[in-house]
Amino acid sequence: MPTESHRLPPSEFLTHLTRLFTTTHASTHGTVLLTQKPSPPTSTPQSPSILIRATNGLSKSRREEKQRPKSRVKISTVVTLEDSQVFFTQYAEVCKRGMEGLRRRDRKAKAKKKGKKKEKGKVAGEKGGA
Repeated sequence: MPTESHRLPPSEFLTHLTRLFTTTHASTHGTVLLTQKPSPPTSTPQSPSILIRATNGLSKSRREEKQRPKSRVKISTVVTLEDSQVFFTQYAEVCKRGMEGLRRRDRKAKAKKKGKKKEKGKVAGEKGGA
């Protein structure tokens, strides 16, 4: 995978993004950051385009904290307005497949812990008041 930030053709970007999701899920924890923004205008007149970036979220400080040194992965591509329909269909599929391994947050366990803390506080308050 590319370690430097450089632009890839859209088809290669999707291939590298799939690999990035796979390697992130292979490790126990990981982050994939996706950003989209209008591409900055160039000197030549052309149709509007969108800059799409992906990274594994490892900043320099996070890389130094980890036991195993990992390099930061940064990939990007530019999609023109004409190619956007086809690209975003494929991009959505890659993102869906990348999110299959995710688990929903267990909010019930968190709520139970909060409930227990509140009960402990009430019991302590009742003893002191009596």
